Amino acid sequence: MTRLLPLALLCELIALGTRTTAFSLIAALLFGLFFIRHWQSLMPYPRRLGLATLALLAIWLVKAPLDLPTVQRISSAAAYYAAFIGGLGLMGCLVKRLPALREVHRFLLRGPRALLYPRYLLAALGLGSILSFGMLNLMCSTLHSYLQHFAPDHPAQRDGQRGVLTAAIRGFALVPLIAPTSIVVAIITREVPSLTWTDLLPYGVIATVLLMLIGARTENRHLQTLVDESPEIPAASLTPLVLGTALGIGAIVALASFSWLNITQASLVVVPLLVSGWLFLESPGKAYDELAEHLAGMRNEVFIFGCSALFGALFNQLVSLDQLVPLLGGSSQVFVLQCIALLGIVGLALIGIAPIITLSICAGLLAQLQAAGVNPLGPAVSLVCAFSLAMLLSPFGPAVLILARTAGTLPWTIVLTWNGRFALIAIPVLLALSWVVQWNH
Repeated sequence: MTRLLPLALLCELIALGTRTTAFSLIAALLFGLFFIRHWQSLMPYPRRLGLATLALLAIWLVKAPLDLPTVQRISSAAAYYAAFIGGLGLMGCLVKRLPALREVHRFLLRGPRALLYPRYLLAALGLGSILSFGMLNLMCSTLHSYLQHFAPDHPAQRDGQRGVLTAAIRGFALVPLIAPTSIVVAIITREVPSLTWTDLLPYGVIATVLLMLIGARTENRHLQTLVDESPEIPAASLTPLVLGTALGIGAIVALASFSWLNITQASLVVVPLLVSGWLFLESPGKAYDELAEHLAGMRNEVFIFGCSALFGALFNQLVSLDQLVPLLGGSSQVFVLQCIALLGIVGLALIGIAPIITLSICAGLLAQLQAAGVNPLGPAVSLVCAFSLAMLLSPFGPAVLILARTAGTLPWTIVLTWNGRFALIAIPVLLALSWVVQWNH
């Protein structure tokens, strides 16, 4: 059954390329068949999320007449997000084939030691804005190779690994604040067309700078354990890596420029095609099985992302927020609403509610608040900041699961031990930024 996964991914890519809903529905069916067959192999949280989604689906089927266009829209959303994380995760297949890719950490660890942490953050931000979760897979895979040069009891195996993984996920969490292709920006600007990415960008930049300053000293110290006694091994040429990266980014930009796909969709199309093409050219008889095994290894992340999209879509079909607007429409209550939204999204992420679900609900409320005469910019900035923090503090989210698998630790260790103190400092700072935005508008 694992051989269904590359086929499901291919169907979703065809659906994107042709704008044909039928292929997306086929992809959803294939993903569904795989997860039904491999239900027992999922971690406890994905199974609980799946049961909750099935319950919500049953309620929707009982309360509402069967609406085929809605079924198609919901299924397509689930297939797209499942394919999104799976397709970009295929970057991990290239690590063992491109020696230059293993040098990404050696490259980032060069230069002034005081700049190690911000350099990692900016690298993760840049790569994450194009490759999304593929960036985390790339960082984690190359880190494993880099650490093999150190003795098992060397501090780099513990502190250095923690420093790199922490910087990677925190840099990835900056993507919603900066990148125009962020799913957060896409949701907010879709629900509130009067808001644009350029409206949110200045405050996203400020939030990014503030978050980069928080924790820099501690994580810089962890990263320095990878430099102090770094083994003297000649670095491979970075030219193939630079050329390959330029080729990939160029292909993504070209596809987005000359088609109806945006940057995010273009990256979902280009990355799997480039990786698959490489594998099939190298070993035609084994490539498909390798793709299937790699995707099957990411089954928990793929299921969570796809199921979260399905849950959010069903919730929005069942729950109307119209009655809450009169209670929250007063201008004096807007900042309180911003605090509730930020703390609520972060708090719900801690107990296992995917941030993408709460963000979709809050974005729908934001549109209704604007209709009631409330300026949506302040609450929108709060939502973007909340989603950024929630990515760090969601123990069952794909980003944390990828890091936990790499570090061989519990997701709660990443959330509480690695990022807990950071979040406690960041929350009041971001709330203050939200207040400034609201006060100025």
